[in-house]
Amino acid sequence: MNAFPDEPAAAPEIATADSPPAAVAEAEAEPKAVAETAQPGVPEDSPPRNLLLYTVFGFLCIGVAVWLIFAFTGYKDKYSQQTEGWHLGGTKMLEITIIREDKKNLACASDRDFSGVRCGYRANGQPVGTPEGDAHILQPFNTVKNELFLAAGLWQAPALKEPLPKERFTVVCNYHVVGVLKAVSLRWSLTGSFGPVEQSVAVGTLSDCVIPQ
Repeated sequence: MNAFPDEPAAAPEIATADSPPAAVAEAEAEPKAVAETAQPGVPEDSPPRNLLLYTVFGFLCIGVAVWLIFAFTGYKDKYSQQTEGWHLGGTKMLEITIIREDKKNLACASDRDFSGVRCGYRANGQPVGTPEGDAHILQPFNTVKNELFLAAGLWQAPALKEPLPKERFTVVCNYHVVGVLKAVSLRWSLTGSFGPVEQSVAVGTLSDCVIPQ
């Protein structure tokens, strides 16, 4: 016989409503442990800050480059015809499109004088002498390529003394560039008003004009 009576066996644990099963408690403990190890406020898969900065900077550079390309293309399309091969003191052969009424219709207004060659009107719109028939009075013209320029001496050419066509026609002349006007106003009809141009305009004289046959 034992000296002491047998100890009673431990009573089995009885789950109560307030004590969750062991499996549930273990599952709840795992996310808590992960949350404690993660840095607060930073997603696990967030890319490094430098990578984001480089990406944004790269897109910005691409956008600026595309804008510059389009801006230059638009500028070139608008102005290349008006600057290609033109230089002060140079002579360029031009084909001009006109109608016979342009002799009286076309005029420019400016206070600038280029060695006696000037517009027929001052900047305030007042005429300078008698513009019509003066070989030193500038008028605005356009080439067949839509190049705008100011020139004097067209209507004094022998080819323009003959009866002129009733419809629009062209004249080929040598154009000698003597200057550039930035602030100038133009008139395209006898009863029209002067309007400023938004670009610099070449100034020169015309010679050796012929009407293409």
